[in-house]
Amino acid sequence: MIQASVTKGQFAELIGVSPGRVSQYLTEGKISPAALDGVGRNAKINVERAKADLRLTLDVSQRLGNGIDTRLDAAGQVEATTNSASANYQAPQPLQVGGIDYEIKQQKLNDLKRRNRNAAIADAEGKGQLMQTDEARAEMARVASSMLLVFEGGLVDLAAAVASEFQVPHRDVVHLMRKEFRKIRENAAKQMSKQVQSMQETIETTLDAEEIDSDTLN
Repeated sequence: MIQASVTKGQFAELIGVSPGRVSQYLTEGKISPAALDGVGRNAKINVERAKADLRLTLDVSQRLGNGIDTRLDAAGQVEATTNSASANYQAPQPLQVGGIDYEIKQQKLNDLKRRNRNAAIADAEGKGQLMQTDEARAEMARVASSMLLVFEGGLVDLAAAVASEFQVPHRDVVHLMRKEFRKIRENAAKQMSKQVQSMQETIETTLDAEEIDSDTLN
């Protein structure tokens, strides 16, 4: 669609003359000031008004000799054709979402998505990326207990080193260390219990799964 107002250069191109000729038309008054939008160098030309001015002010021989008359009419025809095409344009109809075929395709699509999602979950579980919350709690408790047992098992050797260093009875050192370690173990058990209980039942995560859309069914 032709714009209502254009620059002098654009108007010159539109009617097939040089920009200098358009300036001459303006200077000679063949394009009236009423056809200008704005003032000075930034003024634009109202296309329809300027074309009307030129039809009135240009000599018939000038218009026919330069071919301007034909281009003025052609410009108007282009605009009319564009407007007509726009008026006759019909937007595409939206996708029909009703009917038994649509419902069947949607059901198949949902089934494919569910199977794809389940496969992704199973793959993540196999890689250790996902696990049940209860299993995670039990695993944390097992690891903590194993670490405490390792430390407790080393008390005898540690007591021997202390007894030798400070020249005290080994049995007394072992007894003292086991007594203090029980306190440490009880405190650690309480801390671990709090951590396990505070663990969220579910943690949101994102799995990579193949995207499936309706085109897959076609």
